[in-house]
Amino acid sequence: MTDLVERAGRPGEALTGLADLHMHSTYSDGIYTPEELAAAAAAAGIRVLSVTDHDTLKSIPYAARAAAAQGLRYIPGVELSTRQEGRQVHILGYGIRPDCAFMEKRLAEVRNARLIRLQEILDKLHKLGIDLTVPPPKDGERAVGRPHVARAMVAAGYVSDVEEAFAKYISEGKPAYVPQPKMTPAEGVELIHRAGGIAVQAHPEEVGSRDLVRGLLDELPYDGIEVWHPSASPEWQDFWKKEAEKRHLLVTGGSDLHGNAGRFPEHLGEWKVPLQNITAFLAYFGIP
Repeated sequence: MTDLVERAGRPGEALTGLADLHMHSTYSDGIYTPEELAAAAAAAGIRVLSVTDHDTLKSIPYAARAAAAQGLRYIPGVELSTRQEGRQVHILGYGIRPDCAFMEKRLAEVRNARLIRLQEILDKLHKLGIDLTVPPPKDGERAVGRPHVARAMVAAGYVSDVEEAFAKYISEGKPAYVPQPKMTPAEGVELIHRAGGIAVQAHPEEVGSRDLVRGLLDELPYDGIEVWHPSASPEWQDFWKKEAEKRHLLVTGGSDLHGNAGRFPEHLGEWKVPLQNITAFLAYFGIP
């Protein structure tokens, strides 16, 4: 990874504007299409974006075209769902090939596991007196997840907003939670690298164990850490930035936007990542 940072760290002009390298579209569990995200990004002063849908590459060509139409720089992305020691460990992949057949095949298996999990969640909610209909999506259109269930609960009047659905019913440890069968972080990092991309640890503080994350960063060939994320306080940001520096890793940031009412941020631009914060990452992708 040292060589990567050296190649990425070329001096250049001071950058202005914002980046957002973590958001979700209707191809996974976001409520906005790639075209709507690109338009909103442009309006918010975001110059560089990446749509990182969960466990699918289907949005990449649409997001790339939409970003170009808005005059934005675009980096192909994905967010992989992995699990280690009973904890969710999400990994962001950037610069991956959108036509990568072996990756899409593996992700199709993950999406199928999500459909099985969806039915198990709905069965648990039924036993709690909550009857919902969440139609399964066509393969490749949406990687179905708990936000779909939460929004259905809001629409049916069982909860007031998405946050309440998670807090009372479908977060880990709550009565309708079902863990999702997932790949391991080692498999996720390898898959991203095989697809020509770089692997970034997503929102490390949300994993719930700094020791676990640091161990994974030491054991696996990660390329970066998502330092700037809405879940991270200034103290957390400083902690993970130092961890990245120790390991010569790139740093990234993004809003993790889904568009759900009641979940910050609801709109692009509300969570700000100045381009100056991620100059090495941008330079690696040739973005001045």
